[in-house]
Amino acid sequence: MSVEGSRERDLIEYAFSALEALQWRYGPCHIEIKWTERGPVLVEVNAGRFNGVDFKLLVDALIGYNMYDATLAAYADEAAWESLPRLPPQQLRGAGRLVKLVSSVQGSLVQLRHVQEVESLPSCVAFAPVYTEEGEAVELTVDLASVAGFVTLMHEDAAVVQQDYLRLRELQETMFEVK
Repeated sequence: MSVEGSRERDLIEYAFSALEALQWRYGPCHIEIKWTERGPVLVEVNAGRFNGVDFKLLVDALIGYNMYDATLAAYADEAAWESLPRLPPQQLRGAGRLVKLVSSVQGSLVQLRHVQEVESLPSCVAFAPVYTEEGEAVELTVDLASVAGFVTLMHEDAAVVQQDYLRLRELQETMFEVK
């Protein structure tokens, strides 16, 4: 997230305050904050781990550093740690989105559909469906552990990312043909 506006800065400062209140000093964490009419509200903090999803490709390209390198620097290289900025850049290098694919069907995979169209989306840099082989058991997506795959979208133009995201959600409805 860039730090372009006051809302973004408020969210980031709120995150720092939440970690300070929890006395979290070392290592990675995943923190979820919702913006409400009253301002930011803490949903959860998973201290000591990332959220289970790999954002490395996106953050390397759009911010310039990632959580793995920052964690290693915090433990092993004080100079590298001190050189990391406290906040993300005012302006990101582009737009990106890590899309979790949702399966609304279950059964035996007959065909993974729309592969060429997904891979040809202008902002698609990675397409990683979970179910690819005929006969695989496709499960309904009910939580993060049961997502049907991921698509990484990245482009210099945020409108392109948004357009591709909307098209991806349309394709998702019929992506997994099962019997």
